[in-house]
Amino acid sequence: GGLFARKSNYRGKKKNRGRSVREQLAAGHEDARRLSVKVVDEYVEDGTSASRHGADGERDQLERLLRDIAAKKLDIVIAWASSRLQRDLAVYVRLRDACWEHGVLWCYGGKVYDLSNPDDRFRTGLDALLGEREVDELRTNVMRTLRANAVTGVPHGITPYGYRRVYAPETGAFLRVEPDPFQAGIVREICLRVANGEDYRAIARSLDMRQIPAPALRWTKAMVKRLAVHKPENPEYEDLWQEVGDRLGKGEEHLDIARDLQARGIPLFMARWQPTTIKEYARDVRYLGARTHHGEVSAAEAWHAIVSKATHVRCKAVIEERDKKPHNSRPGKARYRLSGVMVCHICEHPVGTHRTDSGNMNYLCKQPGRNGEKGYHVSAQMEPVDAYVLSWLFSWLSSPAFVEAYTKGDAELVQKIEEAEAEAELLRQRLDGFYAAAAEGKLSPEGLAAVEAQTRPKIKDAEDRAKTLRAPAIVRDIIGATVEEVRAAWEKLTLPQQRMITDALVEVRLKPIGKGRDSAAVPAEDYVSVEPRKLFATAA
Repeated sequence: GGLFARKSNYRGKKKNRGRSVREQLAAGHEDARRLSVKVVDEYVEDGTSASRHGADGERDQLERLLRDIAAKKLDIVIAWASSRLQRDLAVYVRLRDACWEHGVLWCYGGKVYDLSNPDDRFRTGLDALLGEREVDELRTNVMRTLRANAVTGVPHGITPYGYRRVYAPETGAFLRVEPDPFQAGIVREICLRVANGEDYRAIARSLDMRQIPAPALRWTKAMVKRLAVHKPENPEYEDLWQEVGDRLGKGEEHLDIARDLQARGIPLFMARWQPTTIKEYARDVRYLGARTHHGEVSAAEAWHAIVSKATHVRCKAVIEERDKKPHNSRPGKARYRLSGVMVCHICEHPVGTHRTDSGNMNYLCKQPGRNGEKGYHVSAQMEPVDAYVLSWLFSWLSSPAFVEAYTKGDAELVQKIEEAEAEAELLRQRLDGFYAAAAEGKLSPEGLAAVEAQTRPKIKDAEDRAKTLRAPAIVRDIIGATVEEVRAAWEKLTLPQQRMITDALVEVRLKPIGKGRDSAAVPAEDYVSVEPRKLFATAA
């Protein structure tokens, strides 16, 4: 005979992994002893769903069982209960027909069933129907609860980094989600630094250097590789470092070691901050206090905000600007001041860089020429171009005209503008959620029309109140009364921040110098155009 054991999942109870199937197998062996059955094989599915809702791949052990039944290797299949074999009527029919055809008995709940007997087929079929109905009802109730929680703001799943859940000490009932004092500060720092144009990788690196614990859910291959190479500073983990090295030396796989460390509950001390995590946090609407469901805002004020609307809007603007410019989407990799920022005056393609045979750096148009060569439209030496653009920019930043244009309406107006932009964005996301619900048939056309009639005027009102703040907030820190003051503040910024400010404040174009003219002998203002961008839309 063969013993079959299955457990769907452990819902985070990792320490219990394997316990249920071991108990099922022990009971199966007891049934086999009682029935004088010789056990020739065991079929174990640990952490595998048997319903049509939860199955996320082939049930390898079930398929192996069916093959062995067809090969007449078994006379009886023993399981703890019918639901351990299946919770899907279609799977029951496959098992029933295979056992009926090949004369294999079933045993579950201590009772033996002969599938050639009509009464036993009826009884096992009824158990299969009840098992399927049970999981269907459970799923319906869970989905109803999730939808209600999404609307009311009650959390589900993993709490976002920066927040913690508070429960009543007497009853254990959920009370609220609140900012975690330490993590919330890290989130605010990340968002402010992204809003100010810092590189994602540089932010991640600085958090690691300060030994800020990185968010991680489990041990990974990368963490094991890192542990094998870098001896931990904490002597508490020195034995573990030695153990991992020994296991790798014996040929054990990184992933297998990671799973073992996770099962043993080893702290995730080798986790590191990733640039993708920095970007994800900087644009996460949940840090405005919003609850999301399937990526859409379902409750705008579910908990306290960690980040201001103004900062969130600026983060989104920075990220979107980087994403839509492939040539400038990795600011931490940029090495030169104007590459990807300055454009060719002829074709408006971003200007790149080129090192000449003599070792000098040039800016040149990357648009291919007639014969495929680059630099077809414009080319100029880098040093005089950079010097001219910076001189122009510093003069502009220290001029009364810039101060008037940038601070027009004072800081309070700036905040109102940015908050209006955030309000419009949140309303658009909520409306997208209603569109998705209507597409799935969960909202009637009449209901959608009513929602649109209520929401669209609010979006338009928010958009009408919003103005386009193009310059990053960090510009406020470098405005000075003199060129020298601006230059001193400028030199404290990173290159990505300098590039971002340049791109935000001015439009730089490289023009043809002219045939036969040496750029070294031509003033940069003759072939470099610098024009200030409009900082605010005209007030209504």
